[in-house]
Amino acid sequence: VLMALSLQYVSGVSDLFRSYCDEPDTTFLTAANVAQYLELGYNEFREFVSSVVPNTYAVEVTLTPTGTSYDLATGTVKLLGATPTATRMVSLISVKTRGSNDDPNATIWSGVPSKRALQTATRGYFLEGTTLYFSAQPTGTLALYYIPESTVNWANVAGNEWIDDLVQFHDLIALIAYKQYAIRDGAVNQALTQQMQQRMTALVTHISRRNFEGPQYISRTRFTYEGP
Repeated sequence: VLMALSLQYVSGVSDLFRSYCDEPDTTFLTAANVAQYLELGYNEFREFVSSVVPNTYAVEVTLTPTGTSYDLATGTVKLLGATPTATRMVSLISVKTRGSNDDPNATIWSGVPSKRALQTATRGYFLEGTTLYFSAQPTGTLALYYIPESTVNWANVAGNEWIDDLVQFHDLIALIAYKQYAIRDGAVNQALTQQMQQRMTALVTHISRRNFEGPQYISRTRFTYEGP
């Protein structure tokens, strides 16, 4: 229980990662190295979780297009480019019209595979580069649901830097981050690899069962660690 509680913060995951590495030489494994490896590990962790249940880290932002396209790097609401006004977007999940009654069955726009496909779509959208194209000019406000970049500061080991709500699986962040360290160390830890496989399987089971809106249709997701 104490371990689970400590793993809700960066400091606990950082300590666990250092214990896995068992590297006393701080000139070889510096604090900056640890922060970088954990950030890479957490990004991979989030990507894996999102591949199973996309809405786990999803957030919403609203915008009002004035035509049949909207540049997410230069518009009033910026999710891409050098100066985003909200947390930068990693991937777009869905687009809906924000109506007064917010009826999801009546307001969902459909993503299409190409700009050409917009010509035959009734209410479709297509993201090309930083620009979101629509089959027709939206009326009113749109709600974009997307997966944002992580804002966790992995260098903040002194404070209570919160990670996310999947606390019981945060050991996986350290396990995945170990792959980055192993590239430098030049050796694969077989016991660690096996543990990571088992924890990945448990994570898929957990997040698939806690949401009954769609992930219950997932029959199997396999994670394979190839090593450095």
